[in-house]
Amino acid sequence: GRIGYIHFRNVIGKVPHYREAFVDEGDLDMVRIIQILKKNNYEGVLIPDHTPEMSTASGWHAGMAFALGYMRGVIQTLERS
Repeated sequence: GRIGYIHFRNVIGKVPHYREAFVDEGDLDMVRIIQILKKNNYEGVLIPDHTPEMSTASGWHAGMAFALGYMRGVIQTLERS
């Protein structure tokens, strides 16, 4: 089968004692995950998932924008290498 989409998120800790983290600060190496997906010609969608809120008026939206920018930056960097 094929994977159509991936919920892209990071956490610190393990179930049941974990907390949501920004994609660049959790226990998982998100750059390595994107490298693996690229190496295997993944053509599906990456969906930012469970992003922490920032202390701004736009809380959740700011966290989502951060995750999208991070993902896009990693993908563009890997495409150039």
